[in-house]
Amino acid sequence: MNKLLSFFSIALLLVSFSTASHAIDKNQAKAQGLIGETSQGYLASVKGSPSAEISALINSINQARKAAFTKSAANAGVSVAVVAKRVAQRQVERAASGDFIRNAAGNWYQK
Repeated sequence: MNKLLSFFSIALLLVSFSTASHAIDKNQAKAQGLIGETSQGYLASVKGSPSAEISALINSINQARKAAFTKSAANAGVSVAVVAKRVAQRQVERAASGDFIRNAAGNWYQK
C-alpha cells in the first residue's frame, strides 16, 4: 500500500510540474532578448521564429498599441504613422540598457 501511495504521489508531482504555466510578460521577454522595439512604434521578435507564446504576446501588445495610436491620431488630426513614430522615439529613449531596438533599416542593435 505504501509503494502504491508513493507511486501516485510521484506521478501527481510530475504531472503538476509538466502542466505548470510559465507565462512571460513584455519586460521579461525584453530582458531575455526575445522581443524589441521597432522604429515604427511596435514590438517585434528579435529572433526569426518566435514561440507561440512570444508571438501571442507581441500580437496582443501591438493590437493595443495600434488602437491607442489610432485614437491619438484622430484626436490630434494626424496620421497613425506619425503618432507611431513619435511613440517609437520615446520607447527608444526609455529603453533599458541591453534592450533590443530595430532601426529604420531593419537592423537590430542593443542599447
